[in-house]
Amino acid sequence: MDTRSAYQKTQGHLYSTNKLIISEYTDGVHTKYKLVYMPTLRNAGVIEEPEMLPGDVIDTAGDVVESDAEGNVCKLAKNVYRARSTIYELAYCNSWDWFFTGTIDAQKQDRADLDGYRKKLSQMIRNYNRLKNTSIKYLIVPELHNDRENWHVHGFLQGLPVEHLHRFVLGDQMSAYIAKKVRKGQAVYSWEKYQKVFGWCDLEPIASHDGACKYVTKYISKALEKSVSDLGKHMFYASQGLNRLTRVLLDDCKPEMLDWLKDHPQAYKGDYTVCLWLDSLDDIQQYL
Repeated sequence: MDTRSAYQKTQGHLYSTNKLIISEYTDGVHTKYKLVYMPTLRNAGVIEEPEMLPGDVIDTAGDVVESDAEGNVCKLAKNVYRARSTIYELAYCNSWDWFFTGTIDAQKQDRADLDGYRKKLSQMIRNYNRLKNTSIKYLIVPELHNDRENWHVHGFLQGLPVEHLHRFVLGDQMSAYIAKKVRKGQAVYSWEKYQKVFGWCDLEPIASHDGACKYVTKYISKALEKSVSDLGKHMFYASQGLNRLTRVLLDDCKPEMLDWLKDHPQAYKGDYTVCLWLDSLDDIQQYL
């Protein structure tokens, strides 16, 4: 018997039913709305502690973890899903300047010490902001190398002036990937401060907000599931004060609204939910 399903059934009073959630994602320029129909919704604030089952523990990142059939401890799939959703939210709701890739030089930082890297990176950026009078913010996702031991990172930066960067030109030391872009006349930069502290990095201007967010859902999400489902690993790093989504509606879902959602050709219809992204709420005002 699935003990997790049984637990949810016996704790039915913690949930409400037939709910429609509408959230607004905007960075002040680009805006879209996420509609989610939930047949069963966990009521916020009913229990302060995380939902725990026999065998579950909380790891150093604050997530609930469990053991698989072989006895290996790993993060629950719901924690990975929640992190992926938050990464997309932070990516869409903020205006980013740069797509950032950073490596870790073993001579400067223990490449296997991800927590140490996270702390050192956040302190470096705080110091840089203070000394250079900048306001750099970041959204960073770590990814394991194929050796399953050493790390590098991908993510977004804002507030780092282009004047503080070096644009790669032919003749510079660079990877084949960057050299190919430089030959085409595309702008790719390095950040001297990061390179002194950690190792090689490159920054590319973000030309398309939607394109950058789609990249998050595809490439970075795959890296997330592959890399940081392990015990004790933070799944992403983000600056404080980043913009978040706005909850527009949480209410009972009218039958007409549910029919409209289920019939929409672009709606995702899963076993437990229906989800749809819209650029406007004009078409559903009559159902709200």
